[in-house]
Amino acid sequence: MVKHERDAAAEVLKALAHPIRLGVIEILAGGERTITQLYEELGCSQSMMSQQLKILGQQKLVEIRKSGTQKYCSLSNRDFLKVFTCMHKHLRTFLNFQD
Repeated sequence: MVKHERDAAAEVLKALAHPIRLGVIEILAGGERTITQLYEELGCSQSMMSQQLKILGQQKLVEIRKSGTQKYCSLSNRDFLKVFTCMHKHLRTFLNFQD
């Protein structure tokens, strides 16, 4: 990677560097959810979820569509879930986390 690509990659990784944002990506791996479903499942407020989705959206990690009064979230790039596979392996193998 050249410098501007490393800088951009660092911004994407920063967008993931929060437990709620990681949770959003994990939940959306199972398919589209409403914003209400996300904040209820992750146990945070609606305003907190809004802030986290904005950060994920800025890095094109999630997409939000509106249908009537509901807003639905989905992953923009399912290939990005490979990062979670690598992270899971790292946690189990090198940091000794257990399932």
